[in-house]
Amino acid sequence: MNQIKKIWSAGGVIIKNNKVIVCHRKNENLFCLPKGTPEQNESIEETAIREVSEETGIIPKIISNLGEINYEFTRLEKKNRYKKNILYKKTVYFFLMSEIGGSIEFHDNEFDEILWMTFEIAKEKLNYKDEFAIVEKAFYAKNKN
Repeated sequence: MNQIKKIWSAGGVIIKNNKVIVCHRKNENLFCLPKGTPEQNESIEETAIREVSEETGIIPKIISNLGEINYEFTRLEKKNRYKKNILYKKTVYFFLMSEIGGSIEFHDNEFDEILWMTFEIAKEKLNYKDEFAIVEKAFYAKNKN
């Protein structure tokens, strides 16, 4: 029987000029929203701001909460930070954010490129459909204001 471990991460959705920021890793052909795991004693909001800033190069400010994605997984590959025989129950918290500084040219090397995509292209490209549902909420919230 697998052990169960609850883990979390946090990230954000930045929309500017009717485009959303998306991170791309070429070797996996991965398109996803910026997000990541907490550092020691970080709050959910602090993690989201730091991760979005590191991964995109943009300095963000939280506007509102967009909700969360929940999923479960077990370790699949040998080289991986997760342990065998553990069922991970993960929650990813997302926030609608605005850009208050920085530039995508200053993104870290976790992703090959940071892209601005239209709603339609993001729907087609994002690997995780749950993330697209978050993007839909973000566009709705942004256009409501």
